[in-house]
Amino acid sequence: MPTYTFKLRSDAGGVADNIGTALADNASAYRYACSVARELMRCREVETRHWLLEVYQDGKEPLFDILFASIDPTLDHLRREMRSLVESVSEKRRALKDVIHDIDLTLRESQALLARASGRPHLICDNGEITIRNFA
Repeated sequence: MPTYTFKLRSDAGGVADNIGTALADNASAYRYACSVARELMRCREVETRHWLLEVYQDGKEPLFDILFASIDPTLDHLRREMRSLVESVSEKRRALKDVIHDIDLTLRESQALLARASGRPHLICDNGEITIRNFA
């Protein structure tokens, strides 16, 4: 049975599942991911619509991702065009959050590189992410 891992991309950057879950096939992984996403957004749908759950099989490239807005049950009453608009705005918000996160990482890395170059103490790791990335 293949092992599926998940990565949540939220406001805080992301949380990865490094252990994984053994599931029968991709359809089972999709259903499982949808149930996890619904559980994460329960009673706070508005705040989490832009979150994204990425699904990986055996540590390879992402198989698929689930934008929370696309499975948000509180949007079921909307016409198709309105729901599509909410999903589009949520995708754009997710993209903006990703860019802001990348900018923050770059800023922290620049500060650490400047501090290291001048012999001052600097932040090595923040929230489990290495501050100075290796560009190989």
